[in-house]
Amino acid sequence: MADVTEGPATRYARAASAWHPIDWWKLEARALNDTPALRRALSFFAPAEAWRDLSKGLATPWGGLLTVSHIASFTLPAVAAFILAAWTFDRDDIAPVGLAGVLAAIAAVIGGIGLIQERLESLGTDPKIGRLLGFLHLVPSSIAAVIAVLAIAQGSAAFAVGIVGMVADVVVGALHFVFSRGPAETGTTRWRKNFARLERALGELDPDERARIHSDIQHALVVLGDRGLIGAEQFTRAGDVRIGLLGMTMAPRQDRP
Repeated sequence: MADVTEGPATRYARAASAWHPIDWWKLEARALNDTPALRRALSFFAPAEAWRDLSKGLATPWGGLLTVSHIASFTLPAVAAFILAAWTFDRDDIAPVGLAGVLAAIAAVIGGIGLIQERLESLGTDPKIGRLLGFLHLVPSSIAAVIAVLAIAQGSAAFAVGIVGMVADVVVGALHFVFSRGPAETGTTRWRKNFARLERALGELDPDERARIHSDIQHALVVLGDRGLIGAEQFTRAGDVRIGLLGMTMAPRQDRP
């Protein structure tokens, strides 16, 4: 087996000038440098300050495009509502219901896909965030739909069928609230699902890789102890923690159960 005395976690420990709770997460992220599936599973439990360390190298070529699409999913309904709201100040004109409906429909499709992904494989989205996303779909599309109905009733709507897209986005917004019920601080089901994912990733570790990670962390603890950055109690406690639980044990998040 290769010598891991100077593994990534050991090098991090050797370079540290002080030791803070977040450093336990960063040390663990470096020890798991060559196990992207395990880092991805662990990221759900990590503080925001450690996400960059855990997500290093996990981005897909489509990551940027997906981010843009998700942003569009909750900005397009607002644009659609704005377009139709402008018509209310000049009712002699024709309301662009079709255009607004297309924008809302695109938002509904993207938002719906996000809901399906969350239901099939939980990403640990906080219910508070889910309700916010629902609000950003539900409110502007509801306003747009009401204005569209007014325009259709007055015979001033271009491509009146566009109202279907607005109704679809209203439904998507309402579903966000349905699937995001409960207080933001309770996430037992998501916690269990994500912990099960972490357990699977741990179970799939190659024995040699597991041994390398364990040895790297143990060497890092020796370095930290020798340099006086951690005390004997921390050294012993961290040394007994199994792979994947170092950050959670030594620096648990206060906003997680």
